[in-house]
Amino acid sequence: MGSVDLEKFFETEKQKEFDTDFFKDAEDYEVWEEIDFETEDEIPGERAFEIKAEDMKYYAAGVLDDNPLLTDEEYAKSSPYGGLLPHPIFHTQIIFWCIGTKGRGNWIRTPGARNPGQYLEIYEPFRVGETIHIGMRPHDRWIKRGKYYLSYEINMYNQDETKKAKAIGTLILPKSREDIRTFIRGLRGLDD
Repeated sequence: MGSVDLEKFFETEKQKEFDTDFFKDAEDYEVWEEIDFETEDEIPGERAFEIKAEDMKYYAAGVLDDNPLLTDEEYAKSSPYGGLLPHPIFHTQIIFWCIGTKGRGNWIRTPGARNPGQYLEIYEPFRVGETIHIGMRPHDRWIKRGKYYLSYEINMYNQDETKKAKAIGTLILPKSREDIRTFIRGLRGLDD
């Protein structure tokens, strides 16, 4: 199977900069059996996310939501909200961007991972012009029906340290580095 040319779909500055090759750094990703639950302090993400209007508009377009409150700046300015609103799952791109590829939490990029569901609390909407950073910590890890589940608590803060949202991100992961290598070689590496 050949690779997909995603670049032709990229419109925003962040889309063009974001590395979509999740296999490339997979050898360095945290794996289920190695996650450190000893530290309860929040771990910062690799970088911050400066919210631009294009980020909100193209995210909504990418999930095929044409609500003018999410996509039309002039319409949104004239609304009671006074500006663009983020799509309800806009936080997803913030999390992926902020975690990056090098540090803790990079397990969310693991090849072969599956998403069984997420939990989200939004305290106030993200706004154009804010710079969001995250603090995260391991939340839980368990085995159910032979599958390896891992969740992190991820808190999102703006430049004024106002807590904007909290997510509990959970994935079913390969258990070990060898399981990831197996998946990258083209074998499933996971039992259904």
